[in-house]
Amino acid sequence: MLINSNMKLRIKAAELQHFSWLYKLAPCFPLKATKINVITDPRTFYDTLCERFKNADSRISIASLYIGTGELERRLLDVTKDNVVMKKNLKFSVLLDYQRGTRGEVNSKTLLQSFVNDVPERSNISLYQTPRLHGSWSNALPSRYNEIVGLQHMKLYIADDSVLLSGANCSSDYFHQRQDRYIEIHDPDLADFYSELIDVMSSYSKKCVGDAVTDHGLSSKEAVVAGVQDKVSAFTDKWMRQQEAKPINDSADTWVFPLLQMGEYGITQDEEATQAMLSSAPEGSQLKLATGYFNLTEDYTQTLLQRSKAMISLLMAHPNANGFLGASFPAGGIPHAYSLIAKQFWQRVLETGQAGRIQMLEYEREGWTFHAKGLWYYAPGAGLPCATVVGSANLGERSVRRDLEAQAAVLTVDPDLQRRLHSECTSLHAPAASCGASLLARAVPLWVRATVGLFRTYF
Repeated sequence: MLINSNMKLRIKAAELQHFSWLYKLAPCFPLKATKINVITDPRTFYDTLCERFKNADSRISIASLYIGTGELERRLLDVTKDNVVMKKNLKFSVLLDYQRGTRGEVNSKTLLQSFVNDVPERSNISLYQTPRLHGSWSNALPSRYNEIVGLQHMKLYIADDSVLLSGANCSSDYFHQRQDRYIEIHDPDLADFYSELIDVMSSYSKKCVGDAVTDHGLSSKEAVVAGVQDKVSAFTDKWMRQQEAKPINDSADTWVFPLLQMGEYGITQDEEATQAMLSSAPEGSQLKLATGYFNLTEDYTQTLLQRSKAMISLLMAHPNANGFLGASFPAGGIPHAYSLIAKQFWQRVLETGQAGRIQMLEYEREGWTFHAKGLWYYAPGAGLPCATVVGSANLGERSVRRDLEAQAAVLTVDPDLQRRLHSECTSLHAPAASCGASLLARAVPLWVRATVGLFRTYF
């Protein structure tokens, strides 16, 4: 698809001109920076969800890996349910992962059952299952282990015309001391886009009907893959045409580009955008990247080491801030596995003489775990970021190859939003320290070393 020349005029700032390739990749949503709310702590994230869902009038749409079963989650669902029951035009849609959402006797599905029972005509509860587990494969692996094959990993929280993009699940851990990112955008078109995306993926997911879970009716893995690929591609093309056809918004100072990653179906917008950002950032610029789970693909590694000219920092969880710390065998070895992968990457940084340009940092804060992800772009000579990418993807193998991911690139020339994004970035980096030397010295169990190479694409 060719770039509409009028679309180029929407971003006039010199520091953003090299992002013009985004118009070929994704629809653009121009808006004012005052419509963006940057949230920086888990409790405010929870309070915002409660407030939005309690007061929504027309729709509540959620995409998450799962909904937890604790007191906070139940309270959130209670205020949501009260609102849905009271307002007869309010529709409630949820898309979760089937394997994760049905784990255990009390689970996401059982918590949502009252919506299905009490307001079935306005409730749509869908459970996505990767086509890799189509048919008998669904039961071939034991619970928990079948989740490594592929997941619904998008994190989208929509209430009327607001969409909150995050990497956080709708679960108690993420409402307390598990650090993530949360950016809320008030824009009716963008909310429509993500709400429709949830509907598209729900149509290829299992449905909660009565007490039962019904399948989507497709007979084979190949049929699911072809159907999703065609439907999502048509969906994206439609939105690109629709947004291009709109009159130029001269008052816009911020531009949002939704980026999807569904490697199972050949949908790779987020991967392409990340590669382009890493390789096109000019000399003198800075890219600050974050991931809860450090497991860069080989393509990302090659780009960072061979093609990127920007100053790079990579922020990740210290083993003490990894959500798998203390888990039973074998999941308890996952923090060691990420340390080993980070160590191997740092060795390549040293071997290629890139240590002066690339820095690795680990987040460690007593009592907290780290799950934040995305990037911030600082133009040459700038003290504030003019672009960020926020959403669910972890820059790693799973995100690129196996899971459903939803991100957004946010570009802005508004000084206030730039300051807020800089404050967010600074806050996330405050508990972090350079870790190159400690990575090299850190011991890794032998069994972890033996298995990382075999299972690296699964975590």
